[in-house]
Amino acid sequence: MISKRFFTLFTAFQLSVFSFIFSQNFPTDYVSHIWTAADGLPGNTITDIIQTRDGYVYLGTYDGLVRFDGIDFSIINRNTVDEMSFSSARVVFEDSKCNLWVGSNDEGVTRIGGGTIDSYTVKNGMPNNSIRDIVEDKLGNIWIGTAAGIVYIDTEGNVRTPEGLDNIEREHVLVVCLYCDTAGRIWLSTSRHGGIYFYSEGSFHRYEGLDFLEKQYGDFTVSAIGQDDAGNFIFGISQRGVVFIRNGVQFNNVLSSQIPDCLVNEIYLDRSSNLWFLSDKGVYLMRNGKVSKYTADMGLTDNTINHILEDREGNIWFATDRGGVEKLSLGKFNTYKTPSGVNAICQDLDGNVWVGTDNGLLCYRDEELVDDQLSRMTNGIRIRHIALARNGDLLVSAYSKLGQLRKTKSGIRSWTMKDGLIGDKIRTCIDDKDGKLWIGSTTGLSCVCPDGQIKTFNSDQGLCNDYIMCLFVDSENRLWIGTDGGGIDVLENDKVVRTFNTQSGLSGNVVFKISQDEKGIFWFCTGTGISRFDGTSFRNFNASDGLGVDTIFQMMGDYTETIWMTSNRGISAISKADFEKYIAGDKKALDPKFFTKNDGLKTGGVTSTSLSMRDTLGRLYFTLIDGFAIYDPIKATSNKILPNIHIEHLNVNGKKINVNDNDSVVLQPGVKRIDITYTGLSFVSSELVRFKTMLEGFDKDYSDITSIRTVSYTNLKPGNYRFLVKAANSDGLWSDVPAVVSFRIKPYIYQVPLFWVVVALSVIGTVVSFIKAREKAMMVRQLQLETMVNMKTVDLQIEKDNSDRLLKNILPDPIAERLKENQFGDQTIADTFDDVSVLFADIVGFTKTTASHSADEIVMALNDLFSRFDARAKNMGVEKIKTIGDCYMAVCGLPERCEGNAQVMVDFARGMYTDLYEYNKTAKIPFEIRVGINCGPVVAGVIGKTKFIYDLWGDTVNVASRMESICTPGHIMVTEAVRNKTMAHVTFDVVNEYEVKGKGKMKAFTL
Repeated sequence: MISKRFFTLFTAFQLSVFSFIFSQNFPTDYVSHIWTAADGLPGNTITDIIQTRDGYVYLGTYDGLVRFDGIDFSIINRNTVDEMSFSSARVVFEDSKCNLWVGSNDEGVTRIGGGTIDSYTVKNGMPNNSIRDIVEDKLGNIWIGTAAGIVYIDTEGNVRTPEGLDNIEREHVLVVCLYCDTAGRIWLSTSRHGGIYFYSEGSFHRYEGLDFLEKQYGDFTVSAIGQDDAGNFIFGISQRGVVFIRNGVQFNNVLSSQIPDCLVNEIYLDRSSNLWFLSDKGVYLMRNGKVSKYTADMGLTDNTINHILEDREGNIWFATDRGGVEKLSLGKFNTYKTPSGVNAICQDLDGNVWVGTDNGLLCYRDEELVDDQLSRMTNGIRIRHIALARNGDLLVSAYSKLGQLRKTKSGIRSWTMKDGLIGDKIRTCIDDKDGKLWIGSTTGLSCVCPDGQIKTFNSDQGLCNDYIMCLFVDSENRLWIGTDGGGIDVLENDKVVRTFNTQSGLSGNVVFKISQDEKGIFWFCTGTGISRFDGTSFRNFNASDGLGVDTIFQMMGDYTETIWMTSNRGISAISKADFEKYIAGDKKALDPKFFTKNDGLKTGGVTSTSLSMRDTLGRLYFTLIDGFAIYDPIKATSNKILPNIHIEHLNVNGKKINVNDNDSVVLQPGVKRIDITYTGLSFVSSELVRFKTMLEGFDKDYSDITSIRTVSYTNLKPGNYRFLVKAANSDGLWSDVPAVVSFRIKPYIYQVPLFWVVVALSVIGTVVSFIKAREKAMMVRQLQLETMVNMKTVDLQIEKDNSDRLLKNILPDPIAERLKENQFGDQTIADTFDDVSVLFADIVGFTKTTASHSADEIVMALNDLFSRFDARAKNMGVEKIKTIGDCYMAVCGLPERCEGNAQVMVDFARGMYTDLYEYNKTAKIPFEIRVGINCGPVVAGVIGKTKFIYDLWGDTVNVASRMESICTPGHIMVTEAVRNKTMAHVTFDVVNEYEVKGKGKMKAFTL
């Protein structure tokens, strides 16, 4: 009587517990992660939370703004950043231009963006320095609610006060919340009774759609405003829950009633059209027309939620009043707790799921725990194995006096030692194609034949070990027996035909599970790895191959071609294709993904002898030491959002240098150590974000994959470097483009190659000097003699140089060289030139002008003027021939030929007048000149044996001289030949024909 009552009470307890678990869709859908002051937050009160477009999560706290990358918190306030003027951050907001707005408790609002930081306080237009809320309208205006009024900052940065409030109530109004609706209107809720307004057509108007609440509640205030996916308005009524309004009329009263009287701080519509209500009594989620709750009793860090954030990956964040910040991520697994460990799970032909635990057998139908005769019968009994017979019967192996159970349509059959089994501690059971029921126990193997006869097998009958761990019937109806320490026996026709152990190539002698794939390949899960057996040879896999662990309890495949494994490290998965690539040698290592609590596995682990299963819908059930987990491939999608990567700062010799992506930094000489800190922003499982880095100029390729977020380099040589980092999220998806920062390390002077060249030359010079000194000491007398000779040689050379210089002053350089080559011999130097231009210039009235001056003054004046002409001649390629008294003769086109010599000579003549003009500015004896130019053939040569002169002859020279003599002072007279060659660039005046001796009448042109 007592036993029956106990069973009844225990079953009722199980039904209530598991019915509650399955009915709570909110907690089982999400995986929670909580951060508090113990994890690095400056405090547990979080006033606001947002995610900016660069991927960072920003938190508002009373100790300032906090930036979070999923691992580290960075505090920003006036004590940590000199440019900031705030110490607290009550409101945090990012506008459409990526400006970050920080509203403080009593220091106004700060705008951070575009490389500038701007502050707005009562000094420049804010009604109050205590900021309560910030929103942006569709025009880009930023609306700021304060403790004493509301303003907006237009796109030009001007602070403006909206119209309408001064006509409704006192101007200085305490703002409770602001909201921009889907139509772009700004809504304002104040602390006054019924004080809710909307901004339309340039003015605020009081909203009267909630006036009916006065009859229900009397005075009321609106604490939060939101909209559902249809655009209907939802209002949080202070301490009264929420009210749904459609077209000005209340609706959805049933759903409203499911949210108790509480203070709703925010109403949020997520991207999946779920409505979140954040209150002082927890979180209420309205999904698919049903409301579920999440409170501190269910694991919420704090019941008072100030704000909510849905990040770009779909994670939900709660900014709480006293519990820090909490993140909810959709888990890949739904984990269900049981009072004791689960050893096996099986689904029968009716769709019932049977769960074998250390304390009995549980039966679920449509995710509801149901009462069943077999459950009652096994209550309190340790169930080690559940399997489905080929005819659909349920085979239950009990680790007790119940022995082996078989549930048929007609009833329950049991076999124990009393019936002939070799032992009652049954670990596994399976039937073969012949209808034989094979039962494995801790003391051997039993076989229940179709005729009821029972046979037993142990080491006396050839088994390698009596402790049976698992049984498997292959495609040829052979029985494979996995043992605890002896390896594997193969039984055929009731005889052991083969035995496999480590000596045969098996990975380990403790065998947990045996399976055979569609290709007939056998897979053995052992205590020291996985063995693959193709019928002739083994291929073993363990931690050294990348499995991450040696002991594998079970392998199981799903319809997505994924191989799942359970081990003492937990649950892992790898694609079948990758496994086959590794076997074929096309992949360097296996890289399974291990699942953690961040994936929804809220458990202490899996059991070594557990039997997981795949149901008819393809869902995977995993047995755990404290319950079981369900994985649905349809719902468990991978995170396709790539991480945002940022290089945050360099630490050079202990000095921090903040950088932005794509920055270029110049570092001074003496860099001994440089640490580069970076981050990858993916918040589903931030600790599973992986990186690979490369320093161009030092590394040849990317580094091995790591979770470390700082890389260090020491003793880098001076030069240019480029640091690149890539990141992968927790599902192994890598970013397409790396984050990059460049830097150049300047060298010390001794690190410049040229420095060592100079040093080497100096050393060589010193050595050479030393050797020379010794040689000089040894040969001093000889050197004295040589010095005397050298002195004479030098004197001769000086004389020769002086002679050469004097000769080149008299003659053109090429003529002087020819004369030296001829050794001043008898060879005549004479040349004919077909086309040269000859110039004569004469000082007008020289004798009269200089009559009253001394010889020194006359010579100095001529030297000054003619030296100017000489300098110009040298610069323009004109060769001075000689001066005769006050006459200056020059030629262009010899001794080296010159194309366009006529134009050059005309330009030279013009330049002479320029020189004359400059000379006359300061001259004691001012002069006036006239110039004549002719072009044509001449004969040129050197005259004299001891006193040389280079001179010209011919009609060209004579005519040039005649042009000079008939030229008007201050002008240039040229022949028709010169005019024809230069008329494209020079304009001349035609003058009368002149009689030229030996030539007759000639035309002359004046310039």
